[in-house]
Amino acid sequence: MSASRTERLLNLLIALLETRTGRSKEFLRQNIQAYRDSPSEEAFERMFERDKTDLRAMGIPLEARTEAGLFEEDPGTTSYRIPKEKYRLPELRFSVQEAAVLSLSARLWGRAALGTAAARAVRKIETSGALPQEPSAEPLLEPRISTREPAFEDLLEAATARQEISFDYQGRSDAAPSARRVQPWGLGQKFGHWYLIGFDLDRQAQRVFRLSRIDGPVVADPRSSFERPADFSVSASLDSMVLPAEQPSVLLVQDGRAQALRDRAKPLPDDVGQAAQAGWDVLNVPFGSEPAFASELAGWGSRVAVRAPEGLRAAVRSRLLGVLEAATQPLPDLSSAVAGRPAARSKTTAQDHLRRLVDLVPFLVHHQGLHLDEIAAEFGITRKQLEADLSLMMVSGLPGGLHGDLMDVSWESGHVFIADAEELSEPVRFSLDEASALLVGLEALSALPGGSGDSAVRSAAAKISAAADEAAGGITGTVGVRLAAPEHAGTLALLQRAIREQKQLQLRYLVPHRDEITERTVDPQRVFSNDEAWYLQAWCHSAEAQRIFRLDRIREAALGGPVDSPEAGPGSDFPEQLFSSSAADTEVTLLLDGSARWVADYYDAQRVADLPAAPEGGRRWCQIATIRVGSVGWLPQLVAQHGGAIRVLEPADLAAETVRWTEAALGNYQE
Repeated sequence: MSASRTERLLNLLIALLETRTGRSKEFLRQNIQAYRDSPSEEAFERMFERDKTDLRAMGIPLEARTEAGLFEEDPGTTSYRIPKEKYRLPELRFSVQEAAVLSLSARLWGRAALGTAAARAVRKIETSGALPQEPSAEPLLEPRISTREPAFEDLLEAATARQEISFDYQGRSDAAPSARRVQPWGLGQKFGHWYLIGFDLDRQAQRVFRLSRIDGPVVADPRSSFERPADFSVSASLDSMVLPAEQPSVLLVQDGRAQALRDRAKPLPDDVGQAAQAGWDVLNVPFGSEPAFASELAGWGSRVAVRAPEGLRAAVRSRLLGVLEAATQPLPDLSSAVAGRPAARSKTTAQDHLRRLVDLVPFLVHHQGLHLDEIAAEFGITRKQLEADLSLMMVSGLPGGLHGDLMDVSWESGHVFIADAEELSEPVRFSLDEASALLVGLEALSALPGGSGDSAVRSAAAKISAAADEAAGGITGTVGVRLAAPEHAGTLALLQRAIREQKQLQLRYLVPHRDEITERTVDPQRVFSNDEAWYLQAWCHSAEAQRIFRLDRIREAALGGPVDSPEAGPGSDFPEQLFSSSAADTEVTLLLDGSARWVADYYDAQRVADLPAAPEGGRRWCQIATIRVGSVGWLPQLVAQHGGAIRVLEPADLAAETVRWTEAALGNYQE
């Protein structure tokens, strides 16, 4: 990122906002310092054309008007301006109920890329004074969507820009990844997974790709472009995706074990005998997707054996063999790993810096005297970055650079004050990604229990669409979400009542990795979802700590007395991670292939290192990740579920135990 280029763009933006009739190229050349210092006319021309392109790429409505010359040989004069009425956010007003659903819509995306865009949009609304002063009630349901797949941002950018892409993809039945060339039409989330819907150029047909199966980087072709079908909609594509019809299975389950499977068991088919050896029960657990159910059953290890159907039995056996095969392969050259935790891709271009500055100026104008640390936290930057931004503002302003032309910024006491910033004093219109984040979030909220047809959701969406103007046209057609409604509606209603009335809950709760039902007394704080799963955040009195409980593992729930923990109530911080660490945790180092990259983010890895490409024919190990866990007992289950995509490296005794655990499970599948 070049600060000088950002300064030039900022001064050009202010100059073109300040005029009603427009500025000529010659005027800008003489009155903007960076243009005046250009070594040649050709250099200035290149710089000016690039700057115009940058402003328009940000959605800034830069207009050019050419007036004819007085005589035939006169080429005429072109003037440039940015109309304030098209640049600035139009006047908005939101009710208390609308403000509440807007806030919930913005928080829906968590720390994902669209979460940052949604936060910017809400900050613009707040800065413009469009939100009521009366605080809204804390929501009793808080859905969250994760976009942890590394390809998400690149795919979203390519779909928005209508650029063709290429990537390696390993489908469910593919032995190895293969190259794909695709026109990305849109992205959608359903069944807890993100999907790309697009046109496969090699197969000349519409295809759906699960993002977690994309192996390696997504490469966009900037020279390409395409037109998406006029009738395409991500929402319609998601609605057409259905789970496979359920079919019966015949399982042998050890006495008293696999409680989660027993809860889903149905009567056995008529043609299945009831006989089983001592210590085992025969169960029919219906399933839809064979691969997904095979992974689940592999995770039960030696406690479960598949008797039928044969395809399911073979799939479970294949996963267990995959674990042993991966554990015995020669390790890759770990010394060549490139250290560094992968983070959300952060852009550092002049465009992005300018976007932050044009958001920062109106925020400062409307929050005079705010402390540096509070401002830095609001914008997600360091105090040093903020001070650099403030210094850049001080040399930016109207053409001429005289007293009163440049912005006046001071922060000697740590509190920031700004003056002479009238041209940028109001928030800029929503960008495409900002409007997308809010509108798609609002659409998703409408499907929540009690939210369908909610007037506050509908009216807030209408106002955002109007404020986004023409940018709103293709937004909901590019990104779509289908939130999973909680299956246990009665439990959900009881939890909401407990939070509302500040009552304790008595729970019977299944701890899956111990295969044990426990008794808990908890003070509930909030109910939230993370993709397809719903959770209760509460203070657990037996653990004397905050804990998170999955709703589908709550076997019984009953109201108790008033809450009495110091951290009760919905005001507690939202859990950014489902897993919290402590000093007593064990460090576990895992080797991951391309399909298991999500593990590092999902389990909040402490360290991550990327591995170079595997030699031809070798396993495609991509990363080493170190996670911290309170109990290691569930890790063999995780490894088994992914059939060789994850390998335990350290501790050595855990790696050995994982192999022994898998061999014991495989004993159920010997001929």
